[in-house]
Amino acid sequence: MRKEDEANARQLPTDADRLTVVEICAGAGGMSIGLERAGFEHVALVEYDNHAAATLRRNRRDWTVIQEDVRTMDFRLYRQLDIDLVSGGPPCQPYSSDGYGLGKEDPRDLLPECVRIVDEIKPKAFLFENVDGLLQARHSDHVADVLRGFKHAGYEVDIHRIQAKDYGLAQERSRVLFIGIRKDLAQGFRMPPKFPQRRTNIGDVLGDLMAANGWEGAYEWARERREAKDVASTVVTRRGKPRAKEAARWGSKGVDIAGLPETAPTMTQASKPGFLPALTARMRARLQDFPDDWEFVGGKQATADQIGNAVPPRMAQALGLAIHAAIKGARWDWEGMLWPGEQGRMHMAPPPLQPHDPPGVQLILQTFDVDVPVSR
Repeated sequence: MRKEDEANARQLPTDADRLTVVEICAGAGGMSIGLERAGFEHVALVEYDNHAAATLRRNRRDWTVIQEDVRTMDFRLYRQLDIDLVSGGPPCQPYSSDGYGLGKEDPRDLLPECVRIVDEIKPKAFLFENVDGLLQARHSDHVADVLRGFKHAGYEVDIHRIQAKDYGLAQERSRVLFIGIRKDLAQGFRMPPKFPQRRTNIGDVLGDLMAANGWEGAYEWARERREAKDVASTVVTRRGKPRAKEAARWGSKGVDIAGLPETAPTMTQASKPGFLPALTARMRARLQDFPDDWEFVGGKQATADQIGNAVPPRMAQALGLAIHAAIKGARWDWEGMLWPGEQGRMHMAPPPLQPHDPPGVQLILQTFDVDVPVSR
């Protein structure tokens, strides 16, 4: 890259150079926020759920939000726009334990639709996110068919794992990614670097919100969480009573995960024996890295669903910057881009183009029986 181009590594290109994205299964906009920060302009956001679609419209009135089932849509009209990226978080229930893990037998499975949409739009790249359960052995034939579909459509495709806490979130949230780059593009894709030095804890992240309604013990609660270096378990949708193991995991971190309170704890509530604070919607949203001014449309359950299903914005931003670099050949001051305005930013070179896969990943490759790298 030219030296004059390297000088721009700490800022996005001008508006005229922004990349374009069509996002499906956009949910409440976590991935959308991150891609926006990574220099992508949304041509369309498709979301079937009426509450989530309303959330997108509420927060970004200039976004074109299409409330539609992607299975009924013809995406070929977008091909003439030379779209840079197709992205989305197709439903995870077919591959999660809470959704019974039915895979391709689950009517909510949209992975084949992802292949069709990519083939119809022919973007320069694509990014799809899902849960770790996708890589269980019982889904291997289905995943292999999906990977072959992407390759047949003309893409070099990798499967990656990503962990939210590596990008400054106080949450254990591991996810699987399908990332593809069109074969005619010269640039290769590199996963963004990790930032272990940016790991935080739920005390620092939620302390002010816990104290917002007069609970004097909030500061001691936050101190204990900080000293224990507690990070949240995966924030999920909330329907019914949590499983005993899940409740115990959260309880060990000083949180009652069973409730969906509308307000932060009060002194009266905290005076009851065995009290543990529960998470409000805003606390859950902050753990998911949503901006505090991001508004959610719908009741408590609809809001919890939107938050729990979201892709954390900073994690999506890191992925968006990596895809931006693959398409445009850009080089970033990664820490400066992801945590703008902070002092002491560190310039980081991208990781190797083809990282070494651990033995367990090679077993996954053999199970899929396709020539597709998988990395962590």
